[in-house]
Amino acid sequence: MEFITGGNEGCSECGAPQTSCNHCGACCIGGGPVLRTQDERLIKTGKLDLSQLYTQRAGELMFNKDSLKMESLDTDHVKLKVEPETLRCQFLSPENRCEIYAHRPFECRSFKCWDEREIQAVYASDVPLCREDIIGGIKGLWDLVTDHHERCSYALLGELIRKVDASSDRDAMDKVCEMIAYDRSLRETLIESGRVKPVILDFLFGRPLSTTIVMFNYRLETTDGIDFLVSIV
Repeated sequence: MEFITGGNEGCSECGAPQTSCNHCGACCIGGGPVLRTQDERLIKTGKLDLSQLYTQRAGELMFNKDSLKMESLDTDHVKLKVEPETLRCQFLSPENRCEIYAHRPFECRSFKCWDEREIQAVYASDVPLCREDIIGGIKGLWDLVTDHHERCSYALLGELIRKVDASSDRDAMDKVCEMIAYDRSLRETLIESGRVKPVILDFLFGRPLSTTIVMFNYRLETTDGIDFLVSIV
């Protein structure tokens, strides 16, 4: 389920078969790499900071370029953050050079746009790094993360949305809004208390539900302090 350019397209300027990187930057735009178990050392040694990462949580819907369908993730995907507007990797310089090349993630090391065999082998057999691998041993914090994951489960959210789609179920819609409100409140409370830095919230709890609700073809609107869902299809 990675947004990776595919096929040996060669150099767009000369049309010759490509056999090495020409620094076009295409593989670094469109979505960051999923961290793998081999990348845990980058975090433990300080080469990557949690503020530079975000989590796509288990159950989150992602576009599968092979099936051309939205499918749910079966496990967490911890990824490098990208620029919101351009989806450009935060470590890609204006000259299309990797600023952490010596310490780049395993997927980046494995990917060659002119020969996808190595990266396809990684997708097929390697294990993504998950939040528990990184912070599972931090008592209190991990309990908070797992409690949030259960209360804001994408499986439950999807079930509620299906009820809304089927019959405009008001009770289901209210439960979706309550879930989004809890997610928002938890983040705000942690920031106000000073217990958690705002820049690592998207790693700890994934992206805000108020943002990711669009994957279910709804957006959140608020009127007079009351949240409600609006269909975007």
